[in-house]
Amino acid sequence: MLQTTNGGGFGYDFYGGNPNLKAERGKSFELGTELKFFNDRLGIDVAYYEKTLSQQIVHQRLSYGTGFIFGLINGGTFKNRGVEIQLNGTPIKNQDFRWNVTLNFTRLNTSVSSLPADVPEYYNSDAWPYGNARASAFVNNLETFFPSSVAAYRGLNWNYYQRGMGSATAIGGYSYQRNNKGEVLINPATGLPLTNANFLPIGDRNPDFTLGFLNSFTYKNLTLSFLLDIRKGGDVFNGTEMYLWRNGLSLKTLNRENPVVFKGVLRDGKEDSENPTVNTIQINPVARSADYFSSIPESEFVEKDINWVRLRDVTLRYQVPSGWLTRSKLVRSASVFVNGTDLFLLTNYTGADPNVNGASAASGGVGAGGFDFGTISMPRGLSFGVSLGF
Repeated sequence: MLQTTNGGGFGYDFYGGNPNLKAERGKSFELGTELKFFNDRLGIDVAYYEKTLSQQIVHQRLSYGTGFIFGLINGGTFKNRGVEIQLNGTPIKNQDFRWNVTLNFTRLNTSVSSLPADVPEYYNSDAWPYGNARASAFVNNLETFFPSSVAAYRGLNWNYYQRGMGSATAIGGYSYQRNNKGEVLINPATGLPLTNANFLPIGDRNPDFTLGFLNSFTYKNLTLSFLLDIRKGGDVFNGTEMYLWRNGLSLKTLNRENPVVFKGVLRDGKEDSENPTVNTIQINPVARSADYFSSIPESEFVEKDINWVRLRDVTLRYQVPSGWLTRSKLVRSASVFVNGTDLFLLTNYTGADPNVNGASAASGGVGAGGFDFGTISMPRGLSFGVSLGF
């Protein structure tokens, strides 16, 4: 491409070409039905779908010796499976009063069979907000790549580890080294826990399911409607808490003058035997702040199975009777309303708000949803207005 810098001339573009690039392949299947009962007083819409993508075209970082930064390559096979259910009902309907209900249920699972260039992990570089935790996709056969690390999780923590295996919405990061029983390995020279050198799944951001629950009550000209947003499951990386911990600002560091003994076994050659050496080394955090607070890996700041119920929207509206507008030739309809958004949140998350994103929507894909670093909670909103129809 033409260079606009001093001296001019021509140079390579940022992206390199690939003469062997193939078209992406997709295969999908969907089955659904829509049913109505009781003169449309009850309705159900159900859809189940599967979609498999292979030979996906992705950007791969190249050796600078090629003259390029990124190149397009084929690779990766993903399979999405999900179900969507919508229920519509009118439990009460008479001359003056009407109650409408809409319930939306969504469940989605992903499975990663392979990744570009046969790597074990593929991550979004725009979704690496803080520390060594990032938005990752892991293949479902990680034992091929990290046999010793994966085998350790088949002890006490196999279910904890398995959550992110084969998922396109995993959290990749550092975690404790463990023996074949799943016990944390301790450095006998320092008394501090040892950390894996490889990025492994430490969580999965994908929820078990989500629900949207919309209610609308109408009495004559007055209507009250509200929407509840419900999520069950899914993990959140609390990078804010990790930052506070590592800088001695977290409330959990107030006991720093108390001696600590990390629960685990020493890595002294006996860690995988029938009688490993239990750790008894005491550490004084206030005297070891340089290495003590940084010895806790990212996996310990992933909060598991986060649920929430939030009042996403509530509106009270009064429709002006049409008889009041008969003298107006311009205005045909009018209403006044008061609206509130995100008025309350119930959650088991310890941070400000579990509905977080460590990057912008421009990061693409599932982005950095589920990464909390310096994120404030959704603000409460209150507005009122007048709607006119001409």
